[in-house]
Amino acid sequence: MSGFSDGWRVSELVGLAVLTLALLVLWQIPYFGFVVYPFRLFGTFVHELGHGLAALATGGHFERFTVSPDLSGLAWSSGGIRFVIASAGYVGSAVFGGVLILLAARGLSARTLLTALGVLLGLLCLLFVRNLFGIATGLAIAAALVVAGRRLRSPWSDVLLLVLALQLVLDGFNSLFTVLRLSTATNVQTDALSMAQATGVPAVVWAVVWTVLSLAMLLVTLRLAYRRRAAGT
Repeated sequence: MSGFSDGWRVSELVGLAVLTLALLVLWQIPYFGFVVYPFRLFGTFVHELGHGLAALATGGHFERFTVSPDLSGLAWSSGGIRFVIASAGYVGSAVFGGVLILLAARGLSARTLLTALGVLLGLLCLLFVRNLFGIATGLAIAAALVVAGRRLRSPWSDVLLLVLALQLVLDGFNSLFTVLRLSTATNVQTDALSMAQATGVPAVVWAVVWTVLSLAMLLVTLRLAYRRRAAGT
């Protein structure tokens, strides 16, 4: 147990575990889901941007995306590597969430990260969002992040950033929940179904893969953050 005293305190790890469990549970409770709705909406924006940026990174074009009140989204792109683009929503979200946690662990203030997130989200919304709900909520979230970055003091800014980062890292779990919930529906297009159509591998397998990657990203991120903090003590 001596290692904990050199890095993460036990209370911090317990708090993180409780927060992670709370997010996963609240996702699935209809009458309490509104508590995490803004965070999940933020996750939808990052998810769809992941698809679009993957298209650009693989030589394609990112045309536009939309976000709906039911937390679904749709990104339009052309060219690029479809296999990579289809996976980039969940994988990209997990990686981005992990990067946020690591940046905070390396000393970059939560207030700076929140402000940067707000500015970046606002710019990307203006460039690529093409529906009224998406533009309105995207700019509202962006403005809220900038205000939080300027006004929130520690530890509240730290908690807010952690919740946002965990929401992104755990996005793969949402893919599994969605696929299982829609397992009897054949007319609903999901990322996992797109991957199944492209590869012949069942959608539920892709959902499990993304869930495992999300868990792995969380564990790797915590390990790297722990090492960083231990080295700095």
